[in-house]
Amino acid sequence: MYNSVPSISDIFLKELIAEIDNDTIRGIVLGGSHARGDATPYSDIDLACFVPDTFRPLRKRYLYREGHLISIGLKTLERVKQQIAEPYQALWIVPSFRQAKVLLDKDGSVSELKLMVEQFTWDPLRREAIGYAGHILTSDAEFVHKLSGNLWRGNPSGIVYSVQRLFDGATMAMALYYGVFITTDNMYYQEIESAVGSDSTWTQYHCLLSGVKTIGEDTSSLDARAKLALRLYRETASLLLPTLSEQRLNVVEHVLNLIEQAL
Repeated sequence: MYNSVPSISDIFLKELIAEIDNDTIRGIVLGGSHARGDATPYSDIDLACFVPDTFRPLRKRYLYREGHLISIGLKTLERVKQQIAEPYQALWIVPSFRQAKVLLDKDGSVSELKLMVEQFTWDPLRREAIGYAGHILTSDAEFVHKLSGNLWRGNPSGIVYSVQRLFDGATMAMALYYGVFITTDNMYYQEIESAVGSDSTWTQYHCLLSGVKTIGEDTSSLDARAKLALRLYRETASLLLPTLSEQRLNVVEHVLNLIEQAL
């Protein structure tokens, strides 16, 4: 495990800002591990440059300076405001912007946005977030069917793809259901597993499918991973069933019957 490294110097940041600043940029913030103070020797430097709302395309670009990988993303104030009103986006945007450091703010708008994010509360989005979690669960019924079909065909590529989609869906659904703010993508899985319960059956299957944990029996073969994905879906469903609408419940119950037959 690496200890944190010394923070990048103010002189380095000032020179970097002077290099990338132009007339279209309204402000620049430093995010990621260097803003949090837990950077490793391999951490990139995350910069977000705020541009006018009409600016396109909002692509990232990368460069190296003094051995550092610099990630430069373009954002608009309006889009960030929209994102904190969207449950899944808010889980990422709110903690990252709360941790960020404002390096340049030409008209005060970036500081105003940061204050808005710091005052954000989850409660107004909770109901929508739980509904979105139910939508993901219902949508992933398709991947349960795809996984079953690929197992029947003996199609390794299709099995891998379907397993990954079910894993990602279960992860996202629980993040929304429990309102888990993703403070860093390096701890994404662990934070969600903690919210669900470190000793829960859901977390057991999630850890096995991610490869973080292993057990005596085989969990690495395609057949074993497929069964883990089905069990993870079943555990996700058991947590979300009380929140589902009648239409979604009907779909999920049929899928659970299919899973029971497969297992």
